[in-house]
Amino acid sequence: MAESTLSLSFEDLRDAVYEFLYGGDGDHSGESDANRKALVDRVVYSGLRQFYKPPPVGGSVHDWSFLMPVTTLSINAPYTTGTITASSGVVTLVGGTFPAWAAAGMIEISGTDYSVATRDSDTQLTLDDTSSASDVSAGASYDLHQDDYDLPDDFGRVLGPFTFAQADNAWYTCQVVGEARIRELRQRDRYKNYSGGDPQFAAIRPKVFAEATGTRQEVLFWPPITSSATVTYRYRVRPNKPSSGTDYLYGGSDHSETILYSCLSEAERRLDDERGPMFARFQESLVSSIMFDTKDNRAEHLGYNGDDSDGIPVFNRNRQFLYSGQVTYKNE
Repeated sequence: MAESTLSLSFEDLRDAVYEFLYGGDGDHSGESDANRKALVDRVVYSGLRQFYKPPPVGGSVHDWSFLMPVTTLSINAPYTTGTITASSGVVTLVGGTFPAWAAAGMIEISGTDYSVATRDSDTQLTLDDTSSASDVSAGASYDLHQDDYDLPDDFGRVLGPFTFAQADNAWYTCQVVGEARIRELRQRDRYKNYSGGDPQFAAIRPKVFAEATGTRQEVLFWPPITSSATVTYRYRVRPNKPSSGTDYLYGGSDHSETILYSCLSEAERRLDDERGPMFARFQESLVSSIMFDTKDNRAEHLGYNGDDSDGIPVFNRNRQFLYSGQVTYKNE
């Protein structure tokens, strides 16, 4: 699908900001001064951040609908093929091949879960715990499972529950609960009562911060996953900065004018050290963008809402819409 020809690209914003700051024909790409080009990029990035997380309008902060995509996550069935030997945190497999995701999983040995540090080869793992606690003789059974999964790099927050693909035959959605609740359930080892089925609860938590990768998050499932499945969820995006001049921006042509004036208002602030006409124009355009965005992807039908005081019959179409048929209580 082609982007609307009215959508502004990253280079369009660069040209507009360059013209505002330095005049001329607005040809950012033809500028030979690297410092000027770098300043233009910094201004554009600030303008984009201001647009993606806009200032309050009418006392309310708006979340853009186009920053809330739906995506999928594949979850893996446990792996138990073959037998193992474990010594000082090194696990060796006979009669199988450790799956590619093994380094992100846990391995149950003699009833205790151990986190995997590395997948050294098709038949060898190293655990985080390199003591003798996990030691077992040759021929021992095991259960390698992954219940925690990394979320996309641009993941901001989850919106609503996780749902399963129809082919997975799941009856219920996977509800999002607090991270401490998942730890509590795992601590109690209550999942031993669940021999099958899909996860019922999920929690989101940040991973330990690393300077090289920044802030990342993961999802935890409970009870443990027993079969491969595909889960679908909606999340709030943390936009990346554009890299190529031809890159388009979140919001498309519907909000290109608001994005433009957000960038120009930042250029104005840096040039004049105060807010002026460009910021006023940005706010005016922002109000319009928010009004249009609140109508995008809005539900047309929220479901039947009533207290039955009007005596709706059992086979009324609204009841069928809710229950897909007649409802009985004690055979009545």
